[in-house]
Amino acid sequence: MTAVARGTAGPIFSPMSLGAIRLSEINRTKKRPPWLLWSLVTIVLWGTWGLVSKIASSGMNAYVNQLLYTAGLAPLLVFVAWHVHKNETRGKTKGRTVGVSWAFLTGILGGVGNIFFFQALVKGGKASIVAPVTALFPMVTVLLAVIVLRERMGRAQWVGLALAFVAIYLLSA
Repeated sequence: MTAVARGTAGPIFSPMSLGAIRLSEINRTKKRPPWLLWSLVTIVLWGTWGLVSKIASSGMNAYVNQLLYTAGLAPLLVFVAWHVHKNETRGKTKGRTVGVSWAFLTGILGGVGNIFFFQALVKGGKASIVAPVTALFPMVTVLLAVIVLRERMGRAQWVGLALAFVAIYLLSA
């Protein structure tokens, strides 16, 4: 079965191409930003990660949990290394020198944050409370972006930030 996409001269024989065309047409007609699907999948994965982290925290301390969490990243590292190698052969390495240091710092900050997250669970925190409270970490990003990067926020964003503080209070009460 073949299909002709709008704006193309000939038929498309690949089902993958057809799927991509349909998804792009849906995104254009419904005005969905292309990053939204990736963000929704992230929510599902991180939400599941929070539950699994609570289950894993029973019977082990936060440091062992972090060690095993890091070891669990090994299969993902193989995939990422393959992808990086593939892009290097295509010459897509522009600007990497500066990014390496920042990426390394990101890993350290994320890892230390994970240890504190696991510690909160080990110390008796409920996953239904600890996960949503710690998921409000973008509040720090927002404040740092305003201070360091001099980004501007509108009134609605400031109200949202204030509501996030209220959420922390309500969840921990």
